[in-house]
Amino acid sequence: MKNQVEEQEVNGSLAYRIYPLPKGISYYEKDLKDVKVVECLFDYAQMLEVIIVRNGWVFLIDFHGYEILFRINQKSGWFDCETVEEFKLYVEEAMNWEEIEDIKKN
Repeated sequence: MKNQVEEQEVNGSLAYRIYPLPKGISYYEKDLKDVKVVECLFDYAQMLEVIIVRNGWVFLIDFHGYEILFRINQKSGWFDCETVEEFKLYVEEAMNWEEIEDIKKN
């Protein structure tokens, strides 16, 4: 899936769902402004069907803020957290997944 994610970053998408096959769905700023779309992405992400790239997280945080994203997460249950502060830690980890993957390779 990493190659697909890299391709989506080049295309300017902020999130990518691998289904429907074979091309999946790319999500852009206009899509991520909709809370219902974000909730669906969080639902798909817990099934490992979605990746939100770093710029996608930056946009979501800037546009919606941590409070709203935390409430969306509470509905979807993607990250197992009870507070906004704990949610922020999960998001920071998700934002850094590319760096973690690069470290693992070396």
